[in-house]
This record gives sequence, structure tokens and C-alpha cells, in this order.
Amino acid sequence: MSGKRWAPLAGLLLAGPVAAQTVEAPDTLDRAIADAYRSNPTLEAGRAQLRALDEQIVQAGSPYRLNVGVNLNLQYRQQDQRNLLDQFATVRSRTMGATITASQILLNGGRTAAQVSAAEATVLAGRERLRETENGILFGVVDAYASVLRDQALVAIQTRSLDSYGRQVDQAVARERGGDLTRTDIAQAQAQREIIRAQLAQAQANLQASRARFAALVGRNPGRLAPPPPLPGIPGSLESAFQIAEKESPALWQAILAARAGDARIAAQRAERAPIVALTGGYGYTSPYSYQLRDMGSQATGGVSVTMPLIAGGLIGSRIRAAIAERQQLGFEAEGTRREALANVQEAWNQAVAAGEQQDSGRVATQAAEAALTGVRRGFQEGFRSNFEVLDSEQRLLNAQIVATNALYSGYVAQARLLATLGRLQAGVIAAGVPIYDPSANIRAVKKEVFGPFDPLLAPIDRAARPSAAAPPTPVLATASAPTLRPATTPAASGTLGQSLPVTPAPALPAPSFAELSDTVVTGGR
Repeated sequence: MSGKRWAPLAGLLLAGPVAAQTVEAPDTLDRAIADAYRSNPTLEAGRAQLRALDEQIVQAGSPYRLNVGVNLNLQYRQQDQRNLLDQFATVRSRTMGATITASQILLNGGRTAAQVSAAEATVLAGRERLRETENGILFGVVDAYASVLRDQALVAIQTRSLDSYGRQVDQAVARERGGDLTRTDIAQAQAQREIIRAQLAQAQANLQASRARFAALVGRNPGRLAPPPPLPGIPGSLESAFQIAEKESPALWQAILAARAGDARIAAQRAERAPIVALTGGYGYTSPYSYQLRDMGSQATGGVSVTMPLIAGGLIGSRIRAAIAERQQLGFEAEGTRREALANVQEAWNQAVAAGEQQDSGRVATQAAEAALTGVRRGFQEGFRSNFEVLDSEQRLLNAQIVATNALYSGYVAQARLLATLGRLQAGVIAAGVPIYDPSANIRAVKKEVFGPFDPLLAPIDRAARPSAAAPPTPVLATASAPTLRPATTPAASGTLGQSLPVTPAPALPAPSFAELSDTVVTGGR
């Protein structure tokens, strides 16, 4: 969309009563995008959400790292018990101690490697979700910016149309006094004037709504808006747009990475059958009889433990099957997201193309309507045209101007929607000189704060022991041979309109058993 197309609209605004009366520099779209990218609360919330997701990588990798703790113990015990003289005696004991314990997993059967892979895929999906949020926010900014320009133009158009109809009413009244027109002609002009007055009131309300939407997204009220420049990154063809969507769409990549996390969760559940080898140890001082420091003696413990489930009551197998089903679900959702993204690309492309044709038609129609109105007014002054023809020409010009203005807005917004669907409506892509948020900076800083001396040794071993994430094929229904609708057994809906709901509580129904629910799924109803 060339910026030249907005030139007539800018002139229209500057000539109208809503033009700014100050000489400050006009507000620009790139400045609005930069301000929204810096301070929009929804975008900031998405960044904070991603920083929270980053911690999942640290948490998932914690078994690789050494765990050290301290245990301080101070205990008093009193017990009455019967002695050899058949009397109760009170036995008291005092114990205190301090021990440092440490544990380190040596072999984990690939559990941690799979969990880290799932966390990393989840974080990458979160980055795509943040990218999708950014595209959505900046699309809202472009939409609000163009909406303010559109509504300002519509207010200017309606205002001039109202003035024109007002003059037509005055002329009709003057000529009625001279006997050239009737009261009917005056009533026609007055009716049309009041219709335009009502439309102007709605246009003014729409303008304030667009300004409020701009302020909510950008964080400030709009000033005098300059015509928006052409948006960079528009594909040259629909086929190219389809290819870009399959490679760059944030919604699609979010679904793909979620499926990859599902693969890792399958491996993590299978790893639950593997043994865990851990090294534990401790050292401290204990006084078993008193609170005296001189009675404290040193003690040390150490050992290697091997833990492996033998019979888990079917729990592990059930969790594996559940993880496989969830992965299959994520795969289907990724394909559904891909189809939806392609459909959105085509819709935005078609809207942009249609809006371009509407702009051309609206421009030609406006020029023709202006010429026709000039001729009709001249004929009306000379007595060759009727008052009704003047009103009809005025309305035709108004309609043509509205069509041209709406088409200009629709075309620009459709291109912005196309870029947002492709994932290219980002501050770093469409605007230069904007400080860009680095979504990977936080995880790099977090990893530097984590102490794990055995990570370089244990991580490769655990990855090598990670179980396969391969899943059995998804059940596929057979292809229908000759699908036909079942014959209707009841007539189509007919009768009187419903006017009330049966809100009276119905008697409680008995809960169906699992077998009954299974029969319902097979038969398609109860």
C-alpha cells in the first residue's frame, strides 16, 4: 500500500474541522510501534511469563547437580519406666548434633535428559508464543492508528455533507417562498439532513473509541497522525505467503515445539523403568548424652544406592500410554494450526486485494459523483433538475467517499494482518532503531547462577541412556465406501416460537457406568 494513497485522506483531514490547530510535529506509526513495544502491559506480561518458563530448564536439570544440606539436632527425651525394685523411675536423655549431608545422582536412566529436552522445547514454544503476542499487539497498534485516521476522515466527510444538506434545506425554504418548491421538497431535504446528523454522531463516537483503543495499546493519546508508510515484508505472491507461513508462523512453530516437548515426555515416562544410582554421604558431630560440646564426637556416613521399580501396579505403563496419546493429540493440533494459518494467510491476502480494487472503484466513483453533483446543482439552479435529484446526488457522493475511505483502511489493515499471521509484524523487522528485547538473555543469565560441577560429565551419559520417544502409529479410521445420511424419521422443525425455558429442576438421573459410556460412544447416542 503506497503512502501516496493516504495523501488525499491527509488533505481531507487538514481541510476539515477536526484538523489539529497546533503546529507540533505529527505523530507517526513507527513512533507508536516503538512506544507500544517498549511499554505495552500485555507484551510485558508475556515477557515475564517467558522468564518464568526459563526456570523450567534449571529445575529439570537439578538432578545433575550436587545437593548439600545441613542438619542441626537438639533433642530432650523423658520417659517413666519400672525398675528392678518395681518402682517407676524417670529416664532422661539429651542429644545434640550437627551433620552436613550430600547426595549426587550418578545414573538416572535418561530421566533428566528427557525432562531437560521437554523443558527446552517448552521454553522455545514460549518464545514463539511471545512472538505471536508481539505480532498481535503491533497489529492492534496498526489497526488503531489506521482506525483513527479513517474515523477522522469519516467525521470530516459527514460534517461537510451535513453542511451541504443544511444549505440545501435553506435553498429549499427560500425557493418554497418563491413558489418554485413545495413543503414536500423541504421535508425531503430536512429528513436527509437529520439522517446525516445521526450518522455524524455515530462517526464521532467511533472516532473516540478508536482513539481510546490507540491509547490503551500505545500508552498515550494520539496526536495529529501522519499518513502511515508502506509496510515492509509483504510477500510478492500468495504462493510465497503460504511458504513463509509454513516456515515462520509463530502459531505453527508454537504447536510444533509443543509436539517436540510431547516426544520428550514419552521418553521421560519410559525412563521411569530404569534404575537410579546415587551416591550419598554425610559428616558431623553428635553428643548422644548431653548438651556439652566436649561430649560431641565425629561421625561419617557414605554409601551408594540403587533404586529400580519391579512391579508398579501398571502405573508406569499407563503413564507411558497417556504420554503417547497426548503426543498424538499435539501432532494433530499442529496440523490443525498449520491449516488455520494458511487459511488466515489467504483471507488476509484476499482482503488486501479486494480492498485495492475497492479503492480504485471508490476513487473513480467519487470523481464521477462530484462531477454529477456539480451538474445537478447547476441544473437545479436553472430549474432543470428537481430537489430530489440534488439530494440523491449528494447521497451518492457521500456513499462513494465512505467506500473509498473504508477501502483505504481495510487494505492497509489487511496487509498488517497478513504480516502478523506470517510472524513478520515485529518491531525489529518493520521498524529501525528500536531496542529489541532478547528472549534468550534471561536463560543465559540464570544458567550462570547455577552451580553444577558434574553437569558436563553426567549430561552426556544421561542423554545416551535416554529411552526412545518413538510412539506406535495413531489409530486411523477406515475410508468410507459409500457415505449417506440416514433417512429422516421426523419432520422439520415447525410450530410456534419458543418463549420460555424449562428452568424447573429436573429429577436427578443415575450416573452411568463405564460400560454404558463405552456403549454410548460405539452407538453414537443413548
